[in-house]
Amino acid sequence: QVFWRIFLFYFLSLTFIGLLVPSNSKQLLGNSGSSASPFVIAIKNGGIKALPSIFNAVIMISVLSVGNSAVYGCSRTVQSLGAQGLAPKSFAYIDRKGRPLAGLLLSALFGLLCFLSAYRRQDEVFAWLLSVSGLATIFLWFNIGLCHVRFRMALKLQGRDTSELVFTAVSGVWGSLYSMALLLLVLGVQFWVALFPIGAKKPNAENFFKNYLGSVVILVFYLSHKLYNRNWRIYIPLKDIDLDSGRRETDIELIRKEIEEEYEYNKSLPIHKRLWKYWC
Repeated sequence: QVFWRIFLFYFLSLTFIGLLVPSNSKQLLGNSGSSASPFVIAIKNGGIKALPSIFNAVIMISVLSVGNSAVYGCSRTVQSLGAQGLAPKSFAYIDRKGRPLAGLLLSALFGLLCFLSAYRRQDEVFAWLLSVSGLATIFLWFNIGLCHVRFRMALKLQGRDTSELVFTAVSGVWGSLYSMALLLLVLGVQFWVALFPIGAKKPNAENFFKNYLGSVVILVFYLSHKLYNRNWRIYIPLKDIDLDSGRRETDIELIRKEIEEEYEYNKSLPIHKRLWKYWC
């Protein structure tokens, strides 16, 4: 369902916005306020009076929601790193109500960076902050694809199969391999553009780090972790990968039976109910 929701709410909506908002709109190019939202511009171009203000309020609530979600995710991630020994043990602290106070404090401290928006050279500051995390998503999804491929390889090597999994990727291992190859291509092209900017006659160090600093940061953290823990193992052999820790239910036969029962139940439903259950 996630794919179809993303397709409907993101892809189609952005396609319609692209058809409704001119690419040379002055508001789109020159306004950094809430009125610069392409959705608001489309509504204004349609002559609708009250809806732009309502949509701006929706955008503000969405921004607050994203900020709240980011603090929640960051604090829990920091707590997990502390519990696994990948960060100082103080970050693993949880109070009686289950709140990771150290993680929340760290998130709040980094949140203070938002006040840099009042700095007179805010554009340059934003560019450098963006460069730190600019490639993080690419590295993240590459590792997700790699983990999926090695997980499926470990399943096969250990004599197990996907019948014990509640969910399997439609494209299987090939989908992950395709995404990894595409992400490597993006990293290579980004490296070339960062080193040799379009229109530049020679390499520019400032431009390179503004576009590729994220990879340097990831490499520094990775090597620092290796040096601190004295652990030089690059990967875990497929035969040693733990496929059961963290699962809610480890009884493989019970899992397979539940999956088969759900499949038979769905198969017995009328076509309209099956479609409704699939979409909703």
